[in-house]
Amino acid sequence: MEVAEEAGVAVLAYALAAIADEGAGAGETAAALAALCDVLALSGPDLIFALPSAPLAKRLPRLVAASASGDGDGDVPLLAARAMAEACEGAPQWAERFAQHGAVEALRDRLLTVDCIELAEECLRVLDAISTECPDECLKRGVAAAVLQFFDFFSTNKQKVALQIVSNIFNDYDEEDAPTVMEAVPALCNLLQSSDKTILESAISCMALVAAGVSKNAEHMGKLCETNVVEATMSLMGNEGWKSLSDDTLTGILGLLKNLVSISEKAVESLFKLDFCEFFKQMITYYSSSNRDNDKVQMLVELIYQLMQPLGASEQHAKLVTGKKNVIMGQSTYMNQLSSIVALMVQIAKCAALSSICYNCVAAISNIVELSTPSLLMELQNTVNLSSFLTFLLARRNRHIIFQALKISRTLLEKRQQFFLETFTKEGVKHSIDSIVSQEKNSSHQSKRKNNMNESCLCFDLESSLTGEACRVENNAVMKLAEDIKRSFFSVKGSQRSPHRFGFALKSFRDFFVRLNVHAATPPTENQDSCKQLSDLSRRLLSDELPVTSTFEFAQSGSIKCLSIYLSNGAYCNTDLSGGQDLLGHLSEVQSRLQKFASLALTVPNDSSANPLGVLVEKLLDTLHMCYDSFPVMLSDEQSTRESMMIPLRYPETQELASLELKFRRSQREKELRNYNDVLSVDLFSTPDAIEPVLFPKICRTDQEPAPKNSNQENEANGSTKLGASKNDDGNRSSKLRFLYNGVILQPSATFFESILRLMNKGQSDISIEPSFWDEEHNITYRKRNRSKEIPSESSYDIKVSHVQENLQQAWLKDPFFTAILLGKLPGDLDVSDPSYNLLFMLKVLEGLNRFSYPLLMDEQIRKFAEGTIQDIDLKVAIYPVPQHQFMSSILTNKLELQMQDSLFEGGLIPSWCVYLIDSCPFLLSFNTRWKYFCLTAHRSFMTYQVNNSPDQVKNILDQVSGHSDQVKSPPQTKKYRVSRSASLEGAVSMMTNHDPSCRIVEVEFEGEVGTGRGPTFEFYTTVSHELQRAGLGMWRGDNCEDRFIHASFGLFPKPWSPSGTQGIEFSNVLQKFKLLGHLVVRAVLDGRILDIPLSKAFYKIMLDKELDIYDIASFDPELGKTLIEFQALVNKKKFLEKSSRTSNHTAVLSYKNVKLEDLCLDFTLPGSPEYELIPGGSEKMVTLDSLEEYVYLVVDATLKCGIAKQIEAFKSGINEIFALKTLKMFTEEEMECILCGEQDAWALKNLEDHMDFEHGYDMSSPLIITFLEILREFGREEQRAFIQFTTGAPQLPLGGLALLDPKLTVVCKKCDGNVDDELPSVNTCRHFIKLPPYSSKEIMREKLKYAITEGLGSFHLS
Repeated sequence: MEVAEEAGVAVLAYALAAIADEGAGAGETAAALAALCDVLALSGPDLIFALPSAPLAKRLPRLVAASASGDGDGDVPLLAARAMAEACEGAPQWAERFAQHGAVEALRDRLLTVDCIELAEECLRVLDAISTECPDECLKRGVAAAVLQFFDFFSTNKQKVALQIVSNIFNDYDEEDAPTVMEAVPALCNLLQSSDKTILESAISCMALVAAGVSKNAEHMGKLCETNVVEATMSLMGNEGWKSLSDDTLTGILGLLKNLVSISEKAVESLFKLDFCEFFKQMITYYSSSNRDNDKVQMLVELIYQLMQPLGASEQHAKLVTGKKNVIMGQSTYMNQLSSIVALMVQIAKCAALSSICYNCVAAISNIVELSTPSLLMELQNTVNLSSFLTFLLARRNRHIIFQALKISRTLLEKRQQFFLETFTKEGVKHSIDSIVSQEKNSSHQSKRKNNMNESCLCFDLESSLTGEACRVENNAVMKLAEDIKRSFFSVKGSQRSPHRFGFALKSFRDFFVRLNVHAATPPTENQDSCKQLSDLSRRLLSDELPVTSTFEFAQSGSIKCLSIYLSNGAYCNTDLSGGQDLLGHLSEVQSRLQKFASLALTVPNDSSANPLGVLVEKLLDTLHMCYDSFPVMLSDEQSTRESMMIPLRYPETQELASLELKFRRSQREKELRNYNDVLSVDLFSTPDAIEPVLFPKICRTDQEPAPKNSNQENEANGSTKLGASKNDDGNRSSKLRFLYNGVILQPSATFFESILRLMNKGQSDISIEPSFWDEEHNITYRKRNRSKEIPSESSYDIKVSHVQENLQQAWLKDPFFTAILLGKLPGDLDVSDPSYNLLFMLKVLEGLNRFSYPLLMDEQIRKFAEGTIQDIDLKVAIYPVPQHQFMSSILTNKLELQMQDSLFEGGLIPSWCVYLIDSCPFLLSFNTRWKYFCLTAHRSFMTYQVNNSPDQVKNILDQVSGHSDQVKSPPQTKKYRVSRSASLEGAVSMMTNHDPSCRIVEVEFEGEVGTGRGPTFEFYTTVSHELQRAGLGMWRGDNCEDRFIHASFGLFPKPWSPSGTQGIEFSNVLQKFKLLGHLVVRAVLDGRILDIPLSKAFYKIMLDKELDIYDIASFDPELGKTLIEFQALVNKKKFLEKSSRTSNHTAVLSYKNVKLEDLCLDFTLPGSPEYELIPGGSEKMVTLDSLEEYVYLVVDATLKCGIAKQIEAFKSGINEIFALKTLKMFTEEEMECILCGEQDAWALKNLEDHMDFEHGYDMSSPLIITFLEILREFGREEQRAFIQFTTGAPQLPLGGLALLDPKLTVVCKKCDGNVDDELPSVNTCRHFIKLPPYSSKEIMREKLKYAITEGLGSFHLS
């Protein structure tokens, strides 16, 4: 090795000497250059950089420029250029050295002469490097035009290099260099005709860079518009081609089009001719879904805005705008195109999580409104409801958005005053404008404070022509425009009809709730007419009038609060509730009111298709969206693009978690406490409740109450705040201190970080965190809490309510929604004065009512049967529940999606409203959003468990989180285990026991098999899932059949175990397997694995810590559930008859389906399990009518509670050993099944090929691939499962289905040595590779594929 290095150095010395000798002959120079090239190609950057720079940097460019004068001279320029290329590629610093000594001119001139194509291509190599390091030098020397002049002579690869050089040169050039840049435009225009998509894409990207630099120069932009760049660009994006473009290319194209239409009416006309608005609708729908790409949405909206921006100050700009308007208004089809996108832009503006996107949409809509005719605007009002949209905008705090909304309002009134004055009154625009004017006049100080708010200006995002720094929307601009509208339009006579209509709507709602309250106090059997009148009124109101009632009328009517008060029996926001109230009577009345309201809201009349509850939910969500500013997004400087996530984080991704510097000072009036006057560094999760145990011992005087005994981390501020970030379950610790920031009391449960940030940016919707925020010391004042102002009675009342609920039988009476309606308040310390409070409260109640619609109405049906209103109990109640997705708020979902893109989110930058919605109102957020939230915050649940259960580990864990451990920052590590396939269940128990409570990802390989990684691990989970369904384990109901495995048509549910019955199975083994199931469940969730086990919906409820009752039995045992409900109805009827009659003769006629109960020969044993006696000697005691109530209670209790309590305890302990079970409560039963068991629908047949790749001999158009896809589409459900397991290791696709399978399913051509038709397909399950032989026919392919997916399972060997 050393000899070779010495030889290389000797050759280099010779070459450098010969090259430096200007008197050497051409042959000698060429030989030296060849030797230099060889050495440079094999040398490292250190050696190349150490070469003598001055002589070589001067000499090589001269040799490139030298003209041939004899034999051998022709090789010298070629070899010199190659040597320069090798030097620049080995050490980029050489590029600048060469540029300083004339290399750019020499290379340019060589390209223009094209003596030799090989020499020209070597020149491109050098210029590629130099243009990266010295783009300005290349630009000034005209390199861009030179590399494009003989473009067609180059190979395709070199053509791409040439365009890369042009891109390097044109990137962010100065305006003074525009003439030189424009020299290359003709050549670029020629490339717009290229049939090569890559060349076309690169050429358009270069054109976009040109346009970006000359966007303010009308002459240069005019030249660009004369090319066919618009047509070429649109052809590239046609047929959804924009989806396949790179991010940079698409961004450049949108920028190019925006710059072109901003200055050229011809470009505007070209876009309309090409039906650009259809592209716009497709693209903005795609990118706005789940905040996929806010930057693209911004650019698309800006492009629409630039099509017809408003008049500017200059005469030239006014002429341009007039020309554009003439183009658009000259063709009715163009105006129709614009009007067709208004609805979409309204939706984007309403759902936008960023104020900037909302503003851009509104500004573009304002331009469209300006161009539209009165008739078109009236049509838009009827289809889009512009007036309601304006009311939504005027409820915002952002003055830019309000100003644009007022502009649209004025334009609409100018074009059709009477029509829009009526709709403005009905929809609330008039009320909003009146409020703006009155607030400004009546509160001048407040107005001044609001208007001087530090609100970021949004004008410059759209107006590229604006050069000044002053905001166009002045502080008093909103006030002036509002006053002008009120003075010009609202004072005009002739609008007397509007208040009458609005007043009628209010009266209808108020009258409804008055009658509803009267009806609540009147038994229906006593006043049938009243009941019918109420039913008719409610039907008309909910089904007929509510849909056509505006959101404003609905909100102003006070119906939300009235309904809350009615359903809560007056408890809503009632601070006088106390323990002295008749709690049981109150509970019974609330239950009755909910049932009556459910019967009105969940049924649909024959002559109507409207769902009353659905309409009500829609109105509530529309009104909630008016409270946009109650849910501020807080963003730091850095954003992370987070696509769908499959595996929860084990650790925060941020390299170093942010912290706050808090300086605590005693209040001036506080005399009992010491002054701390020191700084504590706390994390973003820290709350006043968490910091108090740290601070109080330090400031408590010796004669005051001693420090708490549990504050053993008082010297570790970070540690204490971390511990405090996770509240105790009881949450009842009494606070001793009050903390204030700038005189405002901080909420005990809100983080210091959020409280400070919101108070610093009061009134803003989007809060941007300046870098200086982290460096400041934030002053926090503390004082002792005034105990006299505490109201312990409310807390004690809550406790009493909780105790009463524990003894109730119906599950819905124990649900959090019923607790909220019973207490008349939402859980937690949400601000009651916030306008969103009423809406969140009612939405929570209605969602619970909708979720429990069957039990609610079935209870009512049983009551009617008991009272004799109906003769036969009908278990098929006609209800029309609202689909769960209709409760989702698009705005809140988008806001949380945007918040989660912040790089500091998982480290603690989580606004309290996000946490609150996840905990208390998760139904408002989409499943995908909640899953992403779970993945980003799961690491906290790991830490919470370890901290709470291992106090000695606290400091170690907190040090890791604070960045003192490199292991935490590294990707999640895996731990591999080997198990025997024949003893997979025993291996799983051993593995899971040894692995707990590690957060490392489990990987499995089977003994005796070579497969390792993802595929075998997935198959392991599938195998163990199947083993847990084996008959004879004593785990599941129905485990008394002869089959090897239990077949539960309605899902698996634990088998009740009697304390006395063993059936030859050790109960401890049963508990061990349930604990194993808990381990498997949590590992599947956390590691992104799939379980193939059909758990019942009732079992998923248990997993989510929900209550079960008699109605849940039918979900896993329909016959037993139906019978028990009928028995319960019989019990209730017996009670009613006994209560209403002095004798018991009436009960004698009671029977079950015309059969005496005694004749059914029922004993007190559990149905289906005769060995399980419900009472001692139960097999000898027969069930009678008098003992039926006890029998039903005992069967339900044994089935859902005491008979399975220990199994459920073991299952939950298996989860809680690793992860906090309560964290999963944000999901529904159906969602948990999807998370655990994957997508039930294997694939969408029509877009199967969109989610697969075809490589190594195959592409999408290959005949064999077309045949392969046809076979897959013909597969049945079981064949689909087998195919998925064959290719991935699990019979179900993960969350998101085939589209989100990672890595993507890839089909490659299998090379075969012998007869192709004798070969079988093989797979790589870790990489999801299918190796498919090129079979001779479809029949053979189907036969071999079916054989492989059925017989090829159960082992991993080399394929």
